[in-house]
Amino acid sequence: MSQNSPVISLSDAEVIKEEVNTESCDKEESVKTESCEAETKTMSKNQQRKQRRLEAKLKFRPEKRKLERERRKEKRRQAISEGVVLPPSRKKLKQKLMEPSDISIVVDCSFEEHMHDGDIKKLVKQIQHCYAINRRSPCPCKYVVSSYGGKMKDIIENLSGATQWNISWREESYDSLFSKENIVYLSAESENTLTCLEEGKAYIIGGLVDHNSKKGLCHELAVKRGVRHAQLPISQYIDMKSRKVLTVDHVFEILLKFQQQKDWESAFFSVIPKRKGAQAKLDSNLCSSGHVTEGTTNETEVSESNDGKT
Repeated sequence: MSQNSPVISLSDAEVIKEEVNTESCDKEESVKTESCEAETKTMSKNQQRKQRRLEAKLKFRPEKRKLERERRKEKRRQAISEGVVLPPSRKKLKQKLMEPSDISIVVDCSFEEHMHDGDIKKLVKQIQHCYAINRRSPCPCKYVVSSYGGKMKDIIENLSGATQWNISWREESYDSLFSKENIVYLSAESENTLTCLEEGKAYIIGGLVDHNSKKGLCHELAVKRGVRHAQLPISQYIDMKSRKVLTVDHVFEILLKFQQQKDWESAFFSVIPKRKGAQAKLDSNLCSSGHVTEGTTNETEVSESNDGKT
């Protein structure tokens, strides 16, 4: 090293290195800012408004969730102080081991070719709701989804935790899973009326969301396969101002309520939406000792005309 060469100490070298890094970071930030500004300039005014709304929403989301948690806790404390019996929490439900009865409720999903993609998604939501209802019921039944496959399977497999649900997902048809003498297909067009639920039987709900365009299809297929069929006794217990159309999850819940209460009228009124204007019949019959009454005329439309908006 020559005598005229400047001597740089270790501390000076660190300072120079830090200054270089700072300049590099400043340049990167400048490039990012310019890039963001360029993107903003290419966005329309409507897109910019949506972007600002999204940023504001994300900014206040943690605080909003905290307030919602406090609100739920306060509501729960108030209900407990008033002596209200609260349903189990999600945490307790996960810890709870289901002990289903020997009654099976089956959603027959063999109608995919008769539904649009939007209707298949509605059916998936109804199947989800059936699971939640069965999970919370004090008298759960065995829950089976038959003819499981196609687009519906793709949708469900993409749902978080769906594989852990206490549902028997079966690719086979329902008549391959149960013997014919133990099958009762619920159909609005049936001339028979369901009166009671019987241990060891499988009650089939047609998983068809068709906006009433395929009326009678479930009943027709049940007759072809030679299985027993019946309609719910809605017209024997209540009068309704609107059309008597029920979704898959409504039929499922009615069966669970009846299994718990042994009272059709109470089951119907606890499930059927109030906007349908249901009123009790004065001459409603009590549940008979039989299970399916033969020869009852059909006055209701159940489970085959589901549009998810009852």
